[in-house]
Amino acid sequence: MVFSVTAEERDAGAIAPERLTAIATDIDERGFAVVAGLVSKESCDLLMASMLEDVEAVRALNQPTPHEKATGRGHLQLGLRRYAPFVRTDLLANPLIESVVQAVLGSDAWLGFYNGNVNLPGSAYQPLHFDRPFSWRTREKAAADGQRWPPPTTTLSCSVALAEITEANGATEIYPGTHHETAVTEWPLGERPSKHPELVERWGPPARMPIPAGGICFRDPRMWHRGVPNPSDDVRPMIALTYHGGRCLHWRGRLAKNLTSDEARQCRENPTLKLLDEGGLGDGRLVFDASARDAFAEPSRHGINRNVRFVEPPARVNHFIDAHTRGGAQVSSDGVVSPAF
Repeated sequence: MVFSVTAEERDAGAIAPERLTAIATDIDERGFAVVAGLVSKESCDLLMASMLEDVEAVRALNQPTPHEKATGRGHLQLGLRRYAPFVRTDLLANPLIESVVQAVLGSDAWLGFYNGNVNLPGSAYQPLHFDRPFSWRTREKAAADGQRWPPPTTTLSCSVALAEITEANGATEIYPGTHHETAVTEWPLGERPSKHPELVERWGPPARMPIPAGGICFRDPRMWHRGVPNPSDDVRPMIALTYHGGRCLHWRGRLAKNLTSDEARQCRENPTLKLLDEGGLGDGRLVFDASARDAFAEPSRHGINRNVRFVEPPARVNHFIDAHTRGGAQVSSDGVVSPAF
């Protein structure tokens, strides 16, 4: 089922409560829900053209990207331009999108990732995988925190289609319901479902994730999925936004369970702080050029923290660098914006 927003919902900046409940229920029960008509054709066309240009710049290096080496040939994590006019309000500050985020994660959710996901013609299969672990790894720990078992998601992925995504151009393969498979809580870090063929068979056969142009698939990132070959002659760009619940104080969106009392106090007082991979607290905001500031001018109607900061010239945001590992971009103090690995 594909949900579509109405003119009344667009004017109100919120999806009607009964339909919002249905969307959130699908995400909770099936692991995903597709909503059409969220991003304008103007924004889709502009971002599509920019991503195709950036693909050419990356391909001109004539070497696989780090993400291709780790996952599969032809699947690019491609950073998105962080300057006007390519930073779009109807994508990054869209009240309809934020109403879904609020319904699933709560009104204190925050944006933690903004990036591109490109499937090139002639690509390979990715390994079957999931993007996030369970936040509570045992029934007892979930119960102690007032959570059901299997527990709800604390992260929401938003896959945005700039042009129609179908099986004909490599729509993502998904295993609906696998976000409830608690066996993964006992697996070592990095283990993939392919080591457990009996579970893969139990949850199969897989489905695909088609998305209409301008639509979004809201997805529980614990659901098993993989990129598949793109049999068409066309590059298939997709945009990925990831939101985290307010309790997720690690910059990757994990529950930070080992904060000292002083660190917890600092996080309460300063919501820009997140626990970093290297240890200690630091600025966990996404970076954009100052020219993009107007795209975020309207406050969120649903209490979502857009979690952004802006850099002034001569510094620039190089969206090609660390596109996957640092939330989607890196500041370039010399103002150079170009691909490099």
